[in-house]
Amino acid sequence: MKSYLEEFHNRKLFRSEEVINLVGNENSAKDLLYNYKKQKFICQVRRNLYVSTDLATKKSIATKFEIGSNITPSSYISYHTAMEYHGIAHQIFYDLYVSSEGRFKNFVFDGINYKYCESRIKSGVFTPNLDSLVKVTDIERTVIDCIDRIDHAGGLEELLHSLSLITHLNEEKLKLYLDEYAKTFLYQKTGFILSYFRQETKISDNFILYCKQNIGQSVRYLSTQEESPNFFKEWNLCAPENILSYLEQGGSEIV
Repeated sequence: MKSYLEEFHNRKLFRSEEVINLVGNENSAKDLLYNYKKQKFICQVRRNLYVSTDLATKKSIATKFEIGSNITPSSYISYHTAMEYHGIAHQIFYDLYVSSEGRFKNFVFDGINYKYCESRIKSGVFTPNLDSLVKVTDIERTVIDCIDRIDHAGGLEELLHSLSLITHLNEEKLKLYLDEYAKTFLYQKTGFILSYFRQETKISDNFILYCKQNIGQSVRYLSTQEESPNFFKEWNLCAPENILSYLEQGGSEIV
């Protein structure tokens, strides 16, 4: 029975059908999975998804990013979790955001809440060279996603702290993702927020103008009405008086 351990460790994550193909028939595969789980050689992450464990600690050998990337065939790491993967998150969350074309039920594994998010656009997802089991949004797509859903970015303060850590953004990629979303409110929010980070991110005045040309006529609130009392006419946007003041506020490291 232990002859398959090396194969499972090499794969890290696997599904029932892979085990059936490996051992030759369904009944043998079920017996193998049952015995391996009983001996804690593997753990069941969720229905039809298994992970190999470290033989000494009995903990998953796959990272949370690898697990999240393999929940469904189309799943990928997104929003605040993508910021964390790229090393620009201010805080570490127990909620792990996974976008997917196919819906799945939220679940908890090893203390992490895996949360489904609808995959709204297709561009900007890649597999890092040294992380073959991970699919994640690139930094530009992550920024646009997080500005679109500030609640999935950990809130405005967390988003601003993360943006302050970025040293470069590709304007053409930002435009591509904005145009794919095609939401006037997103142009408003993106132009307004990134205008405060032009020096850090190296984006040009032309990009800010591009956003401004697509904002439409509707007046929107950056966050809640209580938090956004000031009207910025050039953006048709109500927002806090000085969003950079959020950077002076602290926060716990794990949420």
